[in-house]
Amino acid sequence: MPPAQAPLRVSGLQVAVRYRPAETEHLVGGDWYDAVVLPSGLVLLCVGDVAGHGIEAATSMVVLRNALRGLAVTGAGPAQLLSWLNIVAHHLTGAVTATAVCGLYDGERRTLRWARAGHLPPVLVREADATALPPVKGLLLGAVPEARYEETEVQLAAGDTLLMYTDGLIERRDRSVEESLSHLLDTARAAPSTLDQQLDRLLTYSRSDTDDDTCIVGIRVA
Repeated sequence: MPPAQAPLRVSGLQVAVRYRPAETEHLVGGDWYDAVVLPSGLVLLCVGDVAGHGIEAATSMVVLRNALRGLAVTGAGPAQLLSWLNIVAHHLTGAVTATAVCGLYDGERRTLRWARAGHLPPVLVREADATALPPVKGLLLGAVPEARYEETEVQLAAGDTLLMYTDGLIERRDRSVEESLSHLLDTARAAPSTLDQQLDRLLTYSRSDTDDDTCIVGIRVA
C-alpha cells in the first residue's frame, strides 16, 4: 500500500485499518483497501485480495485499487463497480484473479450499499452481538470476461461497527471457513471500547495458519 495518509475524517463515521503482509522480506502483499469520500459525498469502503502475495500480487493490487477509485467517481453502485472492475482484472492485468467487497456509505441515511466478488461478507457488531451479513452472489474478479453482481443495503445505527477483512485473518488448514468465521464472531463480540483496540484484538486472537496477507477495515458509526 502507499504510505499511510491521515485518517479519513467524515462526520459521524470513524475508520481504522490494520494491514499485515505475509512476507517479511519485502513487506508487500496482494491485499488492499480503500476508504475515500467521493464527489457525491458518499464514502467508498472496500477490501480486496489478489491471488498470491509478494511483488507480483502487489503490482496487480495497485492496478485494481486505483481502477476502482477512478470508476467510483461515476456515481455507479457497488454491483456495477465490481462488474467494471472484473473487466479490468480479466483484460488489463494479465488475467489476475481477486476477491473484493465494495461498499458505499451514506452518512445522512446511515446506510451501506454493498456487493462482493467471491469475498467473505462483512461482519456487523451491534452492542453485544456480532453477525456476518447475509452474503450476496458475486463471482471472483477476473475469472470470466464479463460478470454480473448483486448488491444489497444494510441499515446501520449509532454505535454499530462494521468489519471488512481478508481471509488471511481467519483461514486455517484444519477447519472449515464456517468454523473460522464463527471464531471471528466470538472474538468480535468481546469488543473493547475503542475501534483501534478492537482491530488490535482481532489480529492478536487470529488463529489463521495459512501465512496469507491480512487486512482489516473497521467502520464505526457515531
